[in-house]
Amino acid sequence: MDQFAKLPRWGQFVAVLLAGILICTAAWFYPLSGWQSRMDMLTAQSVELEGQIRQGKEAQRRVDELNRQIDLIRRDLEVLKSIIPVEPDTGKLLRVFQTYARDQNLNIVSISPSPITKKDLYSEQAYKITIGGGYHDIALFFDKIAHMRRIVNITNLEMTAATGKAQTVTATFSSLVYMQNPEAFEALEKKS
Repeated sequence: MDQFAKLPRWGQFVAVLLAGILICTAAWFYPLSGWQSRMDMLTAQSVELEGQIRQGKEAQRRVDELNRQIDLIRRDLEVLKSIIPVEPDTGKLLRVFQTYARDQNLNIVSISPSPITKKDLYSEQAYKITIGGGYHDIALFFDKIAHMRRIVNITNLEMTAATGKAQTVTATFSSLVYMQNPEAFEALEKKS
């Protein structure tokens, strides 16, 4: 300490400055260097976790979008089931034909359903129908059938002049309705 006191003021200042630099350098490279590497490791982990969080949020957005698409597809499926149902709904269909005929003042002479015929991807059932009434009334009856939500085709139409006073035309035709064939789709899925 005596030697330090003998140094001029500027020498004492330089000595204190060098001692401070040595202490800071030692603190940095020994105990603080471990802290720095730990901080670097934690920063890297934080960046990695933030990336995983971003990926998780993006995956959640995709899941939400897929759920919306699934809901839309389910709604579309319900609409398709009303257009091409799985079951024939014969009773409901016959009531619709009778209502359309009654609305047009037509007389239903006969309705006879045929057996269901299975095709590759769908099934079909024909109803042989004979109605009598005015020509334009029969045309309006067919128009109502054409605008049904369910797919119904009119085939084998034969029209003849009626013998009764109230009727001018008798029409005999087949009304062909279509249904889904779920077994065919299941077989296609198994092949895929």
